Amino acid sequence: EFPEDDPEERKRMEAELEAQAKAKAANAAPEKKAKGGKTKLVAKSGTGIVRQWNILAKMVPVEEIPQFVDPIHWLMYFPPIGVTHMKNFGAGVDWRRSFITTNINPYYDAFIRWQFNVLRSKGKVLFGKRNNVFSLVDGQVCADHDRSEGEGVGP
Repeated sequence: EFPEDDPEERKRMEAELEAQAKAKAANAAPEKKAKGGKTKLVAKSGTGIVRQWNILAKMVPVEEIPQFVDPIHWLMYFPPIGVTHMKNFGAGVDWRRSFITTNINPYYDAFIRWQFNVLRSKGKVLFGKRNNVFSLVDGQVCADHDRSEGEGVGP
């Protein structure tokens, strides 16, 4: 049972989300164009309360959901569905050459480890800090295409 199943708790959670959205909108720079108080999540879900269980329940039988605790189950369950969808879409793909790109496929994993080690030995793999664009409105790092203005301007 999830907290949002209780009508009073759900109402409290929705009010809290609405208050957060209003506070975020109020903290936005005043010279910017005003936006609505709803976040993308609230606009898409209607409440802003989304559980992974509920998302999976729309895609898989409910009795199978507990098996998704195992990450390998994800790898075995969804790729065949994706292949079916791509075939139905009419994609011209040579499925004989498809493979899983994780350590569950030891041949591919060995290749990636070899490739990484070769690139590192040649000084092509670098570690360290780098400049990022920080959104004052969202309070987090954002990508170039996420900005409403100033795209293409570096940090």
